[in-house]
Amino acid sequence: MSGTADLIRVLPLLNGLLPILAVHITYLAAAGEGYVPWCFPYVDSCTSISATGRAGTGFYLFKAFMIPAAVILAAYWWFTRRLLISLTDKHQWATAIWVIGCIGAVFLILYVLALGAAGNEFRIQRRLGIIVYFTFTYLAQLLLLWRLHRLGIEGRTVIVLQSIAVFLLACGLLTLVLAAVMLDYDAVEDAFEWVLALFIQLYFLATYPLWRQQRF
Repeated sequence: MSGTADLIRVLPLLNGLLPILAVHITYLAAAGEGYVPWCFPYVDSCTSISATGRAGTGFYLFKAFMIPAAVILAAYWWFTRRLLISLTDKHQWATAIWVIGCIGAVFLILYVLALGAAGNEFRIQRRLGIIVYFTFTYLAQLLLLWRLHRLGIEGRTVIVLQSIAVFLLACGLLTLVLAAVMLDYDAVEDAFEWVLALFIQLYFLATYPLWRQQRF
C-alpha cells in the first residue's frame, strides 16, 4: 500500500512533466527533420505545438507521449477528488472538479488522435479538442484553487498556484485583445500557445508539495 501511495503522490510530477517533455522532444525531432524551423518558439512564434506533431518522427512521438499524458491527467483529477474529500471538502464540488478535468483529458485525446489527419472534419476535431482541453483544464484548476481557499489551505504552494492562475488569465485576456487590434496577430499567436501550454503544466507541478503531505 505504501508503494501505491507513493506512486499516487508523484502524479502531479508525471502529469506536469510528461507533456512538457513531449512537446519539446517532438519539436526537436520535427526541427531536425526539417518540418519546422529551428527557433525559440516561446518568443519567435515560428511554429505551433500542433505543427511539431503532424509529420515524420514527431507524428509518432507526439501520440506516444500525449495519449498516456491524457490518461495520467484523468487519473490526476480522480485523485484530486479523493484529496479534496480527505480534506473534508463537499463531495459535489470534488466530483465536479473531477468531471470537468476529465472532459479536458478526453478532448486532449481527441485532439491528439486527429493531429496529422487530413480533411476538414479532422481540422474541426483538432480545433475543438485543443480549445476544450485548455478551457476545461484551466477551469478545473481554478475550481481546485477556490476549494483550497474554502478549506483554509494556505502557504507557499497556494500562493504559487494563485500566481500561475492569474498569469494564465492575463495571457488569455491579452490574446483576445491582440487578436482584436492586431492585423498580424497570427505572427504572435503560436508563442502564446507555447507559453499557455507550459504554465498549464507548471500548475500541476506546483501542486506536488500539497499532494506529498496527504495520505492516500
